[in-house]
Amino acid sequence: MKPNQHNTQTQWAAQFAVASELCKRGYEVAFTSGQNTPFADLMIISPKTKTMFLVDVKGLRKQNSWMVKKKARRRKLFYILAYVPSGEPNRFFIMTQQQATREIQAQLKRLKRSKDYPVPGFLWTTGKKYENQWSALPK
Repeated sequence: MKPNQHNTQTQWAAQFAVASELCKRGYEVAFTSGQNTPFADLMIISPKTKTMFLVDVKGLRKQNSWMVKKKARRRKLFYILAYVPSGEPNRFFIMTQQQATREIQAQLKRLKRSKDYPVPGFLWTTGKKYENQWSALPK
């Protein structure tokens, strides 16, 4: 298997895992179409208030750092980090855009990197405090 093939498969597995989990929780889920929606992978409608929001999915199959780029502030953008290992249960880490931005900035500061560092993100352990924080999403 080619190196990038693993990354593509992991991202697809993560997107489908997140979509499945959201559907189980009563959310309506639609996949976005690549370059037409560069901000997010999923468009979601909440089950109770029918609020529409976007989710950017980041997937890992090994416990590496989460590669998350800072994006321009956007209302109702959330991140769901999906750990989709082979032979183990999936794990989900749910963050608001503000939380993700704060974690990216803290990591850049810790590493003494500039704000335009080309490979931003944060450590695996940083994401753990957001595990199963489904309550961060609109109801």
